[in-house]
Amino acid sequence: MIGDTPRLSIRQRILLALVIGLASTVLCYYNLVQRDQLASDFTWPWRGAMRLLNGQNPYDDPKLSPLFPYPFDAPLYYPMPALLVALPFTALPAELAGALFFGISSGLLAYGISRSGLHHLPLFLSAPFYVAAVVAQWSPLITAAAFLPALLPFAFAKPNVGIPIVLSFPHRRGLILSAFVLGLSLLIMPRWPLEWLENVTTSHHQYRIPLTVLPGPLLLLALVRWQRPAARLLLLFSLIPQRLWFYDQLSLWLLARSARESMLLSAASWVGYWGWRLLPDGDLRLGTSPETAAPWVVACIYLPALLVVLFREPSRRVLRARWRVTPLIDRKQLRVSDPAEYHRSRSIVDYDVPWIAP
Repeated sequence: MIGDTPRLSIRQRILLALVIGLASTVLCYYNLVQRDQLASDFTWPWRGAMRLLNGQNPYDDPKLSPLFPYPFDAPLYYPMPALLVALPFTALPAELAGALFFGISSGLLAYGISRSGLHHLPLFLSAPFYVAAVVAQWSPLITAAAFLPALLPFAFAKPNVGIPIVLSFPHRRGLILSAFVLGLSLLIMPRWPLEWLENVTTSHHQYRIPLTVLPGPLLLLALVRWQRPAARLLLLFSLIPQRLWFYDQLSLWLLARSARESMLLSAASWVGYWGWRLLPDGDLRLGTSPETAAPWVVACIYLPALLVVLFREPSRRVLRARWRVTPLIDRKQLRVSDPAEYHRSRSIVDYDVPWIAP
């Protein structure tokens, strides 16, 4: 058992992934149809992939402008790997494409997190997951890359929230695949990094650093536990610009090591979500301005994650790894030649502690 839940067999994990994937597809499709905004956020890579197939420049689309309504109110901010992911969905209507993309991403996430038990499952009941479903966002797929190395290249579809995953889970196979995908994208369109950066630097969207949003400075307390990978992951996320609109923060559920911690994070996220939605200047039916969500996200997602990191006792496995004696010297030879050196070698400490998430 990991945390406080049993392990599942491969068959059970596949079944769980299918159930969650199907439910997520239905949830996303319903919201996309109700909103009547094509594939919402997935519209950009979906449309960009179609322009790519037609031999057009996806980063220079005259039908995308701040003068137009959502989801045509901004140029393409997604890098080329995101368009490669969207290619298989270009033959589908926008709403169905977005829903299937989100459902498949959620199914992969369910399969990945169930490898070590069920303690991460409450993330599917969190406000970040719900908001991601409403707008067909990438956070489930990027979070799944932490557990499935083959998905690591997809973390580069949203580099600002994907890079912490890549740095925290640097699997060799995943890095090789990432290099291959990035190389392939350059073969398809050699100038895409320059054109993508040009669009990003002219962005009118508000990307904020959690550490700079009150009560964000409290996140520096994670430095007290800097030796723990969970604290380092939290600090990485707190330092990167991101949309503080709930969905980008789904990966923080990776910090949970038990169902209780996952449920705590999920419950706190809903407090923040409804606190934001019920603001006096908000319209519950039409939605509230994303710019006003930032303090709620920091207070009700980042701070609970900080509490989990600060007040969690290290697991026995981590303690054993931290204080494991490493035989750097052949003690059989030292026993004869230098008894003092032999006994000293037994006190060598190995601080190479593995990542908390299996």
